[in-house]
Amino acid sequence: MKNIFIGMFISTLIILILTFGWGYEQYQERNSYSIYIENQFQRMFYDLLGEVENIQSDLAKVMITGTPNQNVMIFTDLMYKAYNAQERLTQLPIKHKDVSKTQKFLSQVGDFSMAMARKCSRGITLTQDDMEIIEKLHNYSNYLSQSLIKIQNEFSNEKGLKISELIKKSKRKFDKMNENMINTSLVNVEERMQKYPELIYDGPFSEHIWKIKAKLKGKEINKEEAEKIALNVLSSRKKYFANIIGETENTKLPAYIIELRENNKRESSITMAITKKGGKLLWLLDTLPVGDEKISNKEAIKIAKNFLDRIGFKNMEATYSEEYDGQLVINFAYKDGNVLVYSDLIKVKVSMDDGSIKGFEAEGYLINHYKRNIPKPKITEKEAKNILSINSQIKKSRLVIIPTEGSKEILCYEFLVNYKKDSFLIYINAENGEEEKILQLIIKEHGILMM
Repeated sequence: MKNIFIGMFISTLIILILTFGWGYEQYQERNSYSIYIENQFQRMFYDLLGEVENIQSDLAKVMITGTPNQNVMIFTDLMYKAYNAQERLTQLPIKHKDVSKTQKFLSQVGDFSMAMARKCSRGITLTQDDMEIIEKLHNYSNYLSQSLIKIQNEFSNEKGLKISELIKKSKRKFDKMNENMINTSLVNVEERMQKYPELIYDGPFSEHIWKIKAKLKGKEINKEEAEKIALNVLSSRKKYFANIIGETENTKLPAYIIELRENNKRESSITMAITKKGGKLLWLLDTLPVGDEKISNKEAIKIAKNFLDRIGFKNMEATYSEEYDGQLVINFAYKDGNVLVYSDLIKVKVSMDDGSIKGFEAEGYLINHYKRNIPKPKITEKEAKNILSINSQIKKSRLVIIPTEGSKEILCYEFLVNYKKDSFLIYINAENGEEEKILQLIIKEHGILMM
């Protein structure tokens, strides 16, 4: 009997030792993983701070630099720094709604910088209005930088403080940052952008859209209808809950702001706006991180086109694209018969890893689109070709409608021409034969820019 007890004791002891060893090993693994994640979050935070400080510095440089050529380089750098900062911010363990205005602000800086780089590349000097906007952006970036530095100091002053704990402690700071980041809220961006239309860039011919009254028609929808429309926008097999978190009023396109959350998740990564009139998707933003690139630009454009068809935006044609941070931004224009209408614009952002829709904006389309009675050209395509330089080689031509600075529209022949090693788009008025506009095509590894 004594031997039996001794055997049981030894067996129990072995089991306890093995259990303790297994538990300790699991603890070590979890602790190592926790440290790894913590280090990743801290690296992202410091990268974010560095990008914001560089944005502030570059905006200051623009205010004292007088030459367009120098500004092109600065604005191009600014564009990528703003997009990189936005990417770092979305990867931090912070609720999207707590920093939505900050994310939108960084996106606006990137879009504005792209537009200004295009302007300066044509040798155009920045106007006083441009400089005032740049000064405001500089002030906002300075405030954001100082706020991030305060959080950084808490890392230094409190030993052992983890970023997950710090995020909880600093939530009020981010809330305050959001309150001060005027003009950039996802909830009231439509209202704010009426004051600062230059902060939206959708490629060529986008500058006019905020100068006219919206032509969107349709019945008024209620909140329940808006939530159903939002859920139908997503074609994923995943199940989502829709929740209205705000509304926009006193704007050209009043809308419901809706947050979508997967059934088994506590946090939301998708936010969108549905117009109160007509129930149309106005914008969408998905902040989930993007993985390694797996699809081509051609495949991404096809995915974006199919998405537009499915949600009711028919006859759209891709006109412009730019890739950054594993995402392709494609601008689409409406095709009316054989005429491309540059006034009706939609922007779609596609993830290059799984083809998911990461962003969408349809202000240009919803403000401008209507049934047009397009007149017949008064000059022939051959007559328009004769106006071009004999030194240019015509590669392609088509009829298009382009907007003017006076919020009017002009029917033109668009010619894609080559001159030496450069490519250009030349627009000849189809009524009187005048040359209306010239855009240079900048063929890049990650897309095509129209300058």
